[in-house]
Amino acid sequence: MIGGGVLQEGCVQEEIRFVLNPELIASRLFTECLLPNEAVIITGAERFSDYSGYGDTFTCAGPHVDNVPRDTWGRRMTQIVAIDAYKFGKTETQYQQEFLLRELNKAYVGFCRGADHVTPDGPLSAVCTGNWGCGAFRGEPRLKFLLQLMACSEAGRDMMYVTFGDARLQEELAAMYEHLVGMNATVGDIFRIISLYHDDVIMKSSNRKKRSSLYSFMYACFNGP
Repeated sequence: MIGGGVLQEGCVQEEIRFVLNPELIASRLFTECLLPNEAVIITGAERFSDYSGYGDTFTCAGPHVDNVPRDTWGRRMTQIVAIDAYKFGKTETQYQQEFLLRELNKAYVGFCRGADHVTPDGPLSAVCTGNWGCGAFRGEPRLKFLLQLMACSEAGRDMMYVTFGDARLQEELAAMYEHLVGMNATVGDIFRIISLYHDDVIMKSSNRKKRSSLYSFMYACFNGP
């Protein structure tokens, strides 16, 4: 359900956002189970609280004054997109082409706003996202970064990726992004190499500790003959 465990004991990414912007909780009353080609886009939700911590350490840090400008309708110029990630039983499953396409299309549906990518108030802002579906749903952050980057590219939007203080992950993602740009890699190129990683590495090695990582494989493919 949209909002996760916000009305129970959940206190991670989705629940925290719903607590900070409590108007979002109303969406739980009328949001049905989403199809693979559906997303929920909520416009104008105002933030009322500051916070610190995460999970068990989450604490309200007082009121928040939302200074985000308003659009011509008087709404805060904020859009919150709900896209449901797939819940994987095994982490290796997410590399199958069927699920790559599912997550890629789901992200694209959430990020795309039409062919011209322009609103009545000007160009669309960057998509601010992070480790989507990488907790209990067993998504792999390095893969989810690439899938969301591909979706943003096809949607004509910039992407701001938040790693939640994980410095090593930040360095790895930034290095991969710079490498892909330097190689003039296309969305199709990236998709084909991820699919090849599944076929040539995951399917041929049952030992996760001994198999090469996705990014090592990608660097080898892009630097190879």
